[in-house]
Amino acid sequence: MGSVLDSDILIYHLNGELDDAGEHLFLCAVKEGAHISIVSRIEILGWRGHTEDSLKAAHELLRRLTEHPLDAEIADICISLRQRYRIKLPDAVIAATALRTDLPLMTRNTADFDSIPSLKLINPFEDERDAE
Repeated sequence: MGSVLDSDILIYHLNGELDDAGEHLFLCAVKEGAHISIVSRIEILGWRGHTEDSLKAAHELLRRLTEHPLDAEIADICISLRQRYRIKLPDAVIAATALRTDLPLMTRNTADFDSIPSLKLINPFEDERDAE
């Protein structure tokens, strides 16, 4: 099954900080057609600390993912999330993208999203995980 990738997971992958099981889970998600919010593209490419090589690697990775723009439907879901839960705007847009696509959100920052009961979460850093 595909998933929406949170910005933190993209960063962990690009920095080589996922363990073998987490990297396998990440690569399976990419192979199955992973998605991102436009917010993640902004966060990843907007980082001022990139080297020429790291920026190139980030562009190459993002080209392999399906990016969702901030359209009216995602905005409406985001508004609803912000009205009901204490959630930062970038996280609300990413969560709304996952809810709209009906895909789980892969993130290490599960505490940022735990309050949203309809959102399925995958944490590749957890000890028990199903990579299939």
